[in-house]
This record gives sequence, C-alpha cells and structure tokens, in this order.
Amino acid sequence: MAAQTFDTIWYLPHENRWRDLNVLAYREVGTLTVSDHGIEFKSKNKTVTISNLLRVSYGRQGRDFMNNWVKVEYGDSAAPLVAFFADGSWFGWGGIFGGTKRLLRAVKQLLP
Repeated sequence: MAAQTFDTIWYLPHENRWRDLNVLAYREVGTLTVSDHGIEFKSKNKTVTISNLLRVSYGRQGRDFMNNWVKVEYGDSAAPLVAFFADGSWFGWGGIFGGTKRLLRAVKQLLP
C-alpha cells in the first residue's frame, strides 16, 4: 500500500468526557500518515506511532456531538491503547463532508 497522508487531523489520546472540562473537541492538530508500517500522527508538540492494530471503529465519542471519529485500539490485546482521529479541516466541517470516512478506509486496510 502506498503511504497516505492526511492534513489537519484532530487527535485525542482518550475519549473527551464532559467531566474533563476541555473546551475543544481535540487535544492536538497535526498530520496523519498511514503506511504499511502503521500509523504516525505528528503535531507541533507530539508524535504518536501506532502499530499492531487490534480494532478500528467509527462513530461519535464523548462530548463531540457533531463529528464522527475513528477509534483505533492497538498494542497489547490484554491492555490495549486507544487513539481517536477526525478530519479537522474547514474547522471540523471536513469530517462531516467525508474526510473522516476517508481516514477510516485508509486505517482499516492495516487490520490483519
């Protein structure tokens, strides 16, 4: 598979719950690259490398009632890690108009 790069991607390291009192729907904004080797998210402050995907799902999460997110569970199946991604282009409207679904299709290709 050729590497696919997505710009203006929203990232959350866990579900954004109401009790967390986060004003924004996301934690970081950056670039996500999906390749045969896994997923890499890079922002100004953070780099997240994901391999050994266990499950990928799509839907609403936490307090963001407008956008669907791609939920990636990865790592050890006994204690999986989680990451959430959504297309944040056009101030979040990019995800509503299909950007997050394109991201979902790319990530699902990595499932065993």
